[in-house]
Amino acid sequence: MDRKIIPLALLAALVGCSDGQQPSETELRQTAQAYLDTQYPRCFVISAFPTRTRDFDVEGTNKALHALAQVGVVSEREVARTEVPERLWQPARTDIYYAYDLTDEGRRYYKADAGRKANGASTGGLCFGKAQVTAIKSFSTPVEHNGRRQSELTYSYQITELPVWAGDAAVQSDIVGLGQVATSVGKPLNETRVMVMTSIGWAID
Repeated sequence: MDRKIIPLALLAALVGCSDGQQPSETELRQTAQAYLDTQYPRCFVISAFPTRTRDFDVEGTNKALHALAQVGVVSEREVARTEVPERLWQPARTDIYYAYDLTDEGRRYYKADAGRKANGASTGGLCFGKAQVTAIKSFSTPVEHNGRRQSELTYSYQITELPVWAGDAAVQSDIVGLGQVATSVGKPLNETRVMVMTSIGWAID
């Protein structure tokens, strides 16, 4: 599909003269902001509470909860230890299991329906941050595709209203994506999304 990219320098010519075919910069900002408002507050840690250390933790929740315990977002209590003997290619180790629950600080950011389990049931999580569009970088000339008029929109945004503890180095290191988000005020994030024309205007798909 041939999509001509229209850079930021040309957007000013479109403001106030949108003919429904080419979106104006105002429309593009509103479209991007409406989408970001559905993504933030972002749920960085998905977990119901109370909970405990997981044996199979592909999402890195154990490390995230341990880091959050150090800054008072959750409480942490050791409940068990398992001595794992040395094996081929693996040294001996001690596995420590913790029980976690929300503190008063954690309850400020807890959302009961932050995510979905494999069976479709909702689960909770810790969600925070507010996104704000800072600039429209470019968009592709709208084209017809599968019966819909669509374009690719690239914009910059920053995240504000983060809790103080989100600035902790260990918390940022152990929660995926938090470090990048925490520095976005000085270094905005860039994102490209497909937007489509709907009955009420442009919207990110």
